[in-house]
Amino acid sequence: MTDTTPEVTTAYLARLDSELDQLPADLHRDIVAGVEEELQGLDAESAAARIEQLGDPAFIAAEARAGSATEARAESPTGAPLGAPDAPPPGRAFSITAAVVLIAGSLLVPVVGALVGLLFVSQAQAWSRREKAAAWLASVGVALLALAAAALMSSSGVGGGHLALLVGYLVIPVVGIVLAVRAHRRGWRA
Repeated sequence: MTDTTPEVTTAYLARLDSELDQLPADLHRDIVAGVEEELQGLDAESAAARIEQLGDPAFIAAEARAGSATEARAESPTGAPLGAPDAPPPGRAFSITAAVVLIAGSLLVPVVGALVGLLFVSQAQAWSRREKAAAWLASVGVALLALAAAALMSSSGVGGGHLALLVGYLVIPVVGIVLAVRAHRRGWRA
């Protein structure tokens, strides 16, 4: 059987194949196969008309590259190309949530909210290990000191134990605010 593919089709496919070299192999193969299928069985005149409708191979390759780049951005966690200067840092939303939970949680649900907030902060990426350890030490340390002071004041008959507890209660939201401000100044990067 002889090959009856018109020269216009062969030349177009060769040029398309050349233009698509920079694309991933699977995408390259799919586009060429699809265009080949479009042109298969057409005579020279019909093939030339269809080729004109398909457009320049350079344009098809450019569109495919743009589509490939869009898919890569959609697959990245932030939706932006890796290394983009305006891309939000990974875990930014979780870090903000951690700061809010620490601040609001410690005020609304004093013990449990503070612990959940500190656990969230420990898992967030916006703070260094040192900052996370300082948050735990400040929160737990001041809370324990406040409890000890309140117990000592009430056992010795000196009033003001409730003020010591209030100080311990308010330190944890302050720690959350300090963490949020530090992370915000760095753009939520550790």
